[in-house]
Amino acid sequence: MKRMKYILLLTLSAAALLFAGAGCQKEMDSELDDRAGDMRSIYELLARAYEHLKSSFYVPVETGPAAGFTAGGYMMAAYCDEAQEVTQSSAVYDWYRGGVSATGMPLWWNNENSGSERWSGLFNCIFSCNEALKYLEDPSLKTDYEKAQQDLMIAQAYALRAYCYLQLVKRWGGVPVLRESLGKDHDYSKDKRASFAQCVDFIIESCDKALSADEALQWRQRLSSIGLPELSRAAIWTIKSQAALYAASPLWADDYAGTEKYTWARAAEITKQALDLCTGHGLALFDAATAFPDESATGLTPYDKFFLTSYPGSGGWDTETIYQPTNYGNQKQSLVWQYAGMPIDDGQVSAGACPTQEMVDAYEVLNADGSESTPLLDLANPYNADGTPNISQKARDFGYVDCSDKMYLNRDPRFYATIYYDGVMVKLENSQYGVETFVGGNCGLSLSPSSRRNTCTGYYLRKFNNAQSSTSGGNKDGYIRMFRLAELYLNFAEAAYRAYGNADQQAPATEVLEIEEGDDGEKVEKLNTYGTPMSAREAVNAVRARVGMPGVADNGDAFWLRLCNERRVELAFEEHRFFDVRRWTTPDGDLSKTDKRVTGMRIEESNGQKTYTRFPFDRQSYTSKFLKYPVSLDEVRKMLSLTGDNWQNDGWN
Repeated sequence: MKRMKYILLLTLSAAALLFAGAGCQKEMDSELDDRAGDMRSIYELLARAYEHLKSSFYVPVETGPAAGFTAGGYMMAAYCDEAQEVTQSSAVYDWYRGGVSATGMPLWWNNENSGSERWSGLFNCIFSCNEALKYLEDPSLKTDYEKAQQDLMIAQAYALRAYCYLQLVKRWGGVPVLRESLGKDHDYSKDKRASFAQCVDFIIESCDKALSADEALQWRQRLSSIGLPELSRAAIWTIKSQAALYAASPLWADDYAGTEKYTWARAAEITKQALDLCTGHGLALFDAATAFPDESATGLTPYDKFFLTSYPGSGGWDTETIYQPTNYGNQKQSLVWQYAGMPIDDGQVSAGACPTQEMVDAYEVLNADGSESTPLLDLANPYNADGTPNISQKARDFGYVDCSDKMYLNRDPRFYATIYYDGVMVKLENSQYGVETFVGGNCGLSLSPSSRRNTCTGYYLRKFNNAQSSTSGGNKDGYIRMFRLAELYLNFAEAAYRAYGNADQQAPATEVLEIEEGDDGEKVEKLNTYGTPMSAREAVNAVRARVGMPGVADNGDAFWLRLCNERRVELAFEEHRFFDVRRWTTPDGDLSKTDKRVTGMRIEESNGQKTYTRFPFDRQSYTSKFLKYPVSLDEVRKMLSLTGDNWQNDGWN
């Protein structure tokens, strides 16, 4: 048996962080000052921090069940061009009308347990982590925990802190960097917002400290020996990858304030290391060869199956999941059938976030034998000034006819796994039925303000939804993955293409200097290699091959547009598109190309003939201020009085 200890994981140097401020609504009392050494209290701090490690797949609110979906919440996809929310009396429509402000922001994510808005909740999580580290790293602390358990708690505190900072900077940009626990005498007047790059430096530093936990930290997600659903090594590397990718993106690339700038080359190196180390330790894309345990799911593609499953707790057949949100062992099962389902489902209460025509248009068209594929639209100019689609000639050659019953033929298999459309057959255990989204059909389109159960776009969400789910049949829907391996492939593809300027230049395999202990007990240093050289094209095509899609052969700008579209399709409804369209935009840009107008498909039937018409939903939530979240007005006023600086993001008041 060999035991390894990582002594060198990457060669990138992190510049010194300049700020160590505290950006929160209130000072957190030092909870352990009078009970130092009480490991149970430290455990409770970490358990409290884990409450913030949840998916925003459905924006949580104070009411509703404690699942991935909540009765009063709204899917994040509805806040971008993936979907249009059906409930017109909702806060989402305030967003569409541009009526949100720094005093009321639906995307702040109210926390079910504390009722505090997301900025406060994430900082409280950071406080808990720092407070725990204060005692866990105290050499005089005597505990009953084994060293491996204590090391694991330290690793989790650093990992959770990194995760919280990633969630903060994705939304608000640079925030104060908190290296240590705040004392009661903390001077808030000296707090400053750090730059985006400084925050990412701190995220990566925290990740590396977590990864130094020797064998206490596993590569796969598990409910650990300390009873917490730990962030694995793979999850921590994914946090590093995503943070570096965002820092190199146009929206944030110039926000570095004296630290080392995150170039695409730097992001490519980090993301390649993340991908190589994950695949080198057993992770792989879920594909047709995977030993899927549920034989009743036969006939589905691997992409279908994956989202109708739950991570089995310690890996097993599920080699793709990197992190699935849990609630102390209660896994985060979706409720698509109930809160974003079809009206023919027994117990459905809302159609929820209805996929847009733009989302449908993103799925490529295949030729008759599936050997070739093409984007449906001219990706460089997808829609004309009047909103009509700019359909590619190749798609027409493959048989696509817009606004007809041929719209849905020969599409990317992920389309059929993600969206219910007019005419699709839904198979139950002993029967099947056809979905009718035409006006007056069994799932017919309705634009009435009082209608919640019927689609407002002509489409329903299928991803995560098991057709067997209903009030009478129980919830059999799938589970939400916060991180999965396909994201790492696409993160690397993006960073590598941007760094090298072409799709075929390969990044080298990852070399890691490790200490190995042989059977004779002698320790030696060894340079081990993980992964293989890989190009951006190879990474994209690996993701496509999983669903049987032909590889992308384009070069130059055409390849870049295909890559962006691949992220949109592969990661649809998984909380990526909202952030992608923002980070790909410059700080002085806006969202007019994606979020100013979305459309639906109105189908009317008369005498057995159907007519199809695209129709628009106009939105006001596309101006530059919507690139970032506003800081709550109370926080802005408080920090202005304490520091003299206005912490508000541009455009909000």
